[in-house]
Amino acid sequence: MPKAQFRRKARALQRLGEENMLFKAINPVRPRDQNRRRAHQQDLIRRIHRQYGQRNPDFSRRLISRITNARDMQLDHVHELQLGGADLRNNLRYLDAFTNREVGNQIRQQIRNLPDGTPIRIRIIE
Repeated sequence: MPKAQFRRKARALQRLGEENMLFKAINPVRPRDQNRRRAHQQDLIRRIHRQYGQRNPDFSRRLISRITNARDMQLDHVHELQLGGADLRNNLRYLDAFTNREVGNQIRQQIRNLPDGTPIRIRIIE
């Protein structure tokens, strides 16, 4: 798990908790909008082409391959859906796939028996 990506995700959740924005969402959470995910990914691919396609096509191809291969990178909801986050483009960021799955699973296991609406705080132990 890339430590820098884990720290960024953990700190974002910690900040949301300090702002009283985290709570256990009603289960099951609403399904993700796959069209939103595809549009976000296509927009990023267009920006990569525009920025690197002419000057550095090999780098452009590697970047695009990395974000389109779900084993490498996944779109992550910065404010987790299971913690009351919205399925909106401004809440999506690419994150290492393993980190995304593990953080989501850890949260799910820790909140699964809590009543819906329970406020959540994230503590980072270093």
